[in-house]
Amino acid sequence: MMNEPLSSSVSAPVSKVVSVWIAFGVTSWSDVAAIAAAFYSILLIGEWFYKRFWRDLFVRWGWVKPKLRRRDDTEDE
Repeated sequence: MMNEPLSSSVSAPVSKVVSVWIAFGVTSWSDVAAIAAAFYSILLIGEWFYKRFWRDLFVRWGWVKPKLRRRDDTEDE
């Protein structure tokens, strides 16, 4: 069993997290929201580049299998 009190075992990791947030300049919840929005925007832009440009290159180089299309998409009626 642990001999130290629960409050000190919880406060140490919390203080480390707070110090890291302050080191990055996050001082309010609006900063947290701005960082989350920037991260999400980067993910969306990366997905767009992957679908538009990178996937075609990766298929051409043989790194990714080409997309299989349904028969309905290729047949003329």
